[in-house]
Amino acid sequence: MLNEARHLHRVGWIGVGAMGTPMCLNLLKAGYAVTAFDLNPEKLERIRGDGAGVATSPRELVRECDVVFSTIFDDQGLRDIVLGPNGLIAAAGPGAASVYVDMSTVSPAASADIAKELEPRGMAYLRAPVSGTVSLAESAQLSTFVSGPREAFDLVRPLLACLTARQSHLGTGEEARVVKLMINLLVTMSTAAIGEALAFGQKAGLDRGLMVDAINESIVGSPHYRVKADKLKRRDYSPVGSVALVIKDVGMALKVADEGGSTLPISQSVYQTLLDMDRRGFGQCDIAALADSADLLATGGPEAVARSTPC
Repeated sequence: MLNEARHLHRVGWIGVGAMGTPMCLNLLKAGYAVTAFDLNPEKLERIRGDGAGVATSPRELVRECDVVFSTIFDDQGLRDIVLGPNGLIAAAGPGAASVYVDMSTVSPAASADIAKELEPRGMAYLRAPVSGTVSLAESAQLSTFVSGPREAFDLVRPLLACLTARQSHLGTGEEARVVKLMINLLVTMSTAAIGEALAFGQKAGLDRGLMVDAINESIVGSPHYRVKADKLKRRDYSPVGSVALVIKDVGMALKVADEGGSTLPISQSVYQTLLDMDRRGFGQCDIAALADSADLLATGGPEAVARSTPC
C-alpha cells in the first residue's frame, strides 16, 4: 500500500534515449540512486559511466527499486515492459516498487489496458507524459501532465520536480494521455501555420529572420516558436523532434478522435503533408521542416536541398 511505501530513494528507469538520459542524470544530480534498463547495451554502458546502476530487465528493476519510471517509444513498448515475461507485472507485489510512472506518449487505450493489469497487483500507475525538447529535459524545464491516483502523484512529486518545471495533476484516468496528444496536435498545426505565414511574407520580399522575430514578439508568439526560432531562420532541419516521430503522435491522436466521433480537418490535412514528406525522404528531418514543406516537396529529396545543417 502507498501509505506504507518506503521513502522513494531507489529509482528505476526504463529507456535511456534522447529524453530518458538527461532525466536520469538530473535524478542522479539530486542524490537519488538510479538503476536503468534499456534494450540497447551501449546506452546502458553510457549511463553506467554517469553513475547509474544497470538492470537486466524491467522485472529486476521492480524488485530492486521503490519507484520505476519509463520513457519508451510506443504502445507496444509499453506493453512489453509491463506485460512481457520479464516485465514489471511479473514481479509486482509485496517488496516491489510501489509506483510506476510512464512519461511517454502512448495511446489512451493502451494506457488503460496497463492500468487494468496493474491495479489488482497493488502497483500505483501514473501517466505522466512530458512536453518539451531534449534541451529542456537537460535543464529540467519540461512540463508534465499527470493522471492516476492522487496519493501516488503527491508521493512522487519531489522526483517529478527534479525532472520538470511544472507538474499538473489532471485526474485519475487517462486524462494526461489525451492532453498530451492535444498539445502535440497544436505543436504540429502551429508549425504548419508559421510556414504559411513565412511563405506569405517571403512573397512580399520580407527577410525570413525579421519575420520570425516579428512573430515571436507578437500576440501569437509562443515557447514553441521561440525554441524553433533559429531553426526556422536558418532552415536547419537537424532532428530534435523528427517528422517520423510526429507522424506517430498525430496518427495516434487522429485514431483517438475517430473512435470518439471527432472530426479534425486541419490536423488531417497536416498529417497528409507529413506523410508526403516521409515518403519523399524527409522523415528524419526536424518538425521545423514542416514550415517549408511546400519548398521541400518541390525538390527531388533531401539531397537536393542545400542546408547549413541538413537532416
